[in-house]
Amino acid sequence: MTNKKSLAASPDLLRVSGLLEQKIAIFKNFISATISLKDMIKEHNVEAVENIIARRRDQITFINRLDDEIRMIREANPFSGEMLDPETRKRVRSFTKMLENLINKTLRLNQDCEAAAEDELHKLRTGLSGLNHREKCFKGSRGKSWEPRFLDVKT
Repeated sequence: MTNKKSLAASPDLLRVSGLLEQKIAIFKNFISATISLKDMIKEHNVEAVENIIARRRDQITFINRLDDEIRMIREANPFSGEMLDPETRKRVRSFTKMLENLINKTLRLNQDCEAAAEDELHKLRTGLSGLNHREKCFKGSRGKSWEPRFLDVKT
């Protein structure tokens, strides 16, 4: 019976709760960076895209560390939802639901970024293809590559 009370106020449970709050904050920053990434892709700002990707990579690393720490705490002190007092259970569910929503939003934004990047890549390929076509037309108007067509070197 005291087990329930000690678990509800356990330092480990409080630590997990704090880690979940940190994870939520980092996910919000990640979403913000992802929105910026999409904008910078459309603006062709390569330097900003590289910086944002590096920032997102750092945030992913930090989220993975938080997940590892949460997993270690849970493995060392396994507990189930039934063992928690109603207030703590409600708080953990709230964090879990918020994280689930943030993850889903992140996935959608990531897909938008990928689509924007693919669209920009397609535009670049199309532009390069047109440039290649113009180069062939220019070379064809000169005749032989070693003999300029519009320049008479014999006179």
